[in-house]
This record gives sequence, structure tokens and C-alpha cells, in this order.
Amino acid sequence: MNNWNIKYPRRFDLDSREDYLKWRDEKLAVYPKGVGDLVVELGDMTAITPAEKAKIMDLVERANMCVYTAGSAPLDMGSVLALGRQLGVTQTDKSTRHAQSDELTDSGILNHAIPFSTRHVNWHTDATYYGSNHTIEALFLLCKRPAPEGGSNKVLDHEVMYIHLRDKAPDALAVLMNKDCFNYRNPQTGEVDVTRGGKVFWKNADGYLAHRFSFRKTDMAWSDDSDVTAARRVLESLISAEAANVIEGRLESGMGLISNNVLHTRERLVDSDDPANKRLLFRTRFYDRVNP
Repeated sequence: MNNWNIKYPRRFDLDSREDYLKWRDEKLAVYPKGVGDLVVELGDMTAITPAEKAKIMDLVERANMCVYTAGSAPLDMGSVLALGRQLGVTQTDKSTRHAQSDELTDSGILNHAIPFSTRHVNWHTDATYYGSNHTIEALFLLCKRPAPEGGSNKVLDHEVMYIHLRDKAPDALAVLMNKDCFNYRNPQTGEVDVTRGGKVFWKNADGYLAHRFSFRKTDMAWSDDSDVTAARRVLESLISAEAANVIEGRLESGMGLISNNVLHTRERLVDSDDPANKRLLFRTRFYDRVNP
């Protein structure tokens, strides 16, 4: 592994150019070129080997994510949580949410929300409404049944977006890292919760870059500060342009995603009319992150 957090501890400090430039060049040189470069084949995701763990950690450092195969493990939530424990993430938010929200399918009372629908889901990180003071830093998925048609994902490491911003629009990045940019808005009532807001980019306690963003309008209350508005436009323009570093793929049965809550989309899908054959992915989100 590259051990960037030790080699270049100030790479996310805007006033430290030397660490940033060295890290940027090294990261872009080894960043995966396509989804095939992200895959780690596991014999059993509930009992990974040291070699499998080392490959996962290498890809997480290079791209903040990897795609894995479940191997002989059951395709259920227990396997996802077991994988998390082996990678050092245990602080799941499962207890704060409805039990069905762990299953990404057309599930009961939750089917009005876009992750449980067949609609296109624009670029976002999960759980932006948690606020930057206590946010979701890791997102794991496991596919049991893919949709019969569609449902592919695009993913982009938020550290790469940081690089694009720092190189092309450093003033905008400074705003996104230093100002409170948006709060959570209750979609039903329109009430804004100022306790669930904060920055778009920031360094966590371990020195890693955290990020929260969504194009969703119903639960996003952006600041009307003129600097924030301008920085938001720059960020949304860069994300919409889908830089060369965007990777696209689809999770098939027995495949999953390990990520430090990277930027991602989901394309529109066509689901089965048969409840037994509907798309089903297991999702869990963690307050801690996978640290190489």
C-alpha cells in the first residue's frame, strides 16, 4: 500500500502545496481505469484471508472503494455486517432507521423514496441529512438479485473530485471546506434542521477526507450565502461533467460494493412484477470508515 495518510498528512490542507502535489500525482497514477480494476474475488466474505484483505485495503486507499464477490457466503445482511467487522467498521446506523430500509427493493412503506423506486438516482453520497458533525463515512452493498434490466451505477472517489476542484477552482473548494453549506430540510413539512448541516468537504479526526453532497432538492436546504451559491455551481458543474475518472458498472447476484461513501448514481431500472424476482440489494451504512 502507499500509506498516503502517513507520507502526506497535509494533503487536504489548502495551505500545504507540497504534500498535495506529491499525493495527487501518485493517486492519479494508480487510480483504477475501469470497474474490472476494482474487483476483489473473495472465497467467503464472512471469513476473508489476509491476502484478500490486503487487496481490499489497497483498492480502498487508491479509490476509496472496491467491488467484491461474496464467494460461498450467504447473500444476506449478516454477511455484510461480518465483512464490515473484518475491515474495522462496526458503527452501523441500522438502529436509527426502519428495518426495511436495509433492503433496496420495492419495500412496503419505503417505496415512495427514490432508492426503493425504479427511477434514475442522480449523483449523491448517502445520508447527506446526517450533518457533517456526525456523518456516514462508509457504505456497503451486497446484491442478491439484480433488476432484470438497468440499474447500473456510476461511482467517483470524492478525493478525485477534491483534486478536480483544487486544480480548477481552489476558491470554490475553500468555501466548500470552510463554510456551512447546507442543512437538512424535512420533505414533508419543509422545516429546516440546522443541527443537521455543515460543510461539503472536511478532514475527519484521522486525517482522511470526508464528503457529503446530493443533487436532491427535496431534503437539501442550501445556504443563500453568495460564496456558497457560487461554489455550489462550480461543484455541480464538475460532477455533472462526469470526469474521465468516473467508473460505471452493475452489481450482479453475489457481488457487492465496499466504499467510503463515494459519490455514486443509479440508472433507471425495469423490475420484475413477481415479488420473488424483484431486485434486492442489502445496504448498510457506517459512521466509521474503512482505513487502509
